[in-house]
Amino acid sequence: MVEPGFATGELVDDFHHFRAIVRHRAGVVTDVQGESVRYPWDTCPGASEPLKQLVGMRLEGSLRAASRHTSSHTQCTHMFDAAAIAIARLGRNRGSVRYAMVVPDRREGRARVELARDGVKLLAWDLSESEITGPEPFRGHSLGSGLSNWAEKDLDPDISEAVLLLQRACVISGGRTMDLERIDRADRVQPNPMGRCHTYQPERVTLGWRRIGSIRNLTQVDDVVEASLAPAPEGPN
Repeated sequence: MVEPGFATGELVDDFHHFRAIVRHRAGVVTDVQGESVRYPWDTCPGASEPLKQLVGMRLEGSLRAASRHTSSHTQCTHMFDAAAIAIARLGRNRGSVRYAMVVPDRREGRARVELARDGVKLLAWDLSESEITGPEPFRGHSLGSGLSNWAEKDLDPDISEAVLLLQRACVISGGRTMDLERIDRADRVQPNPMGRCHTYQPERVTLGWRRIGSIRNLTQVDDVVEASLAPAPEGPN
């Protein structure tokens, strides 16, 4: 369970394993610590410093609250995601949770993606490229900000959280189409996502050397992207 005063968010997928420890007092974030366990570029661990821009924000129950407080584009996207889920769970006082997302590689642009919460299947979508083709009420939505806006506005907060996480997993899974083990430096990735994260800032991108061997092919464990929340280690608030 989430303990009073702090929580840990964690994200694991083929390319990343990041943690973020969030501490708070009186409904305000007082400290955020990022941990890079497995990461694609040498520059990723340095994102623990900009993550501290979340200090001072008030706890809110939305996964998007963190990005409303500070831009995610200067952050490690996935370390930031780990902090965002910790903040959202604390903001809603919802306690510990474990999500597992199954995102198969697309075949002719199609895939069926699923999300389980604490071992219980909660969501299953049929995708055609970036459009959800079923079931209702998700049919017709695309994997963009419109889906996020609708989910936060019209769905129960716990379901909305799951929708945003599965949406995020679908986006992250696109990285499986790239053979990063053949790319030695971040600026040589094409198309180049310049300005979209901590490593892809102009002053840093040429310093981002690949950590060869950091990728894990999770196909045999159902292409799992995990987002979890657990108590943080003991420490000062």
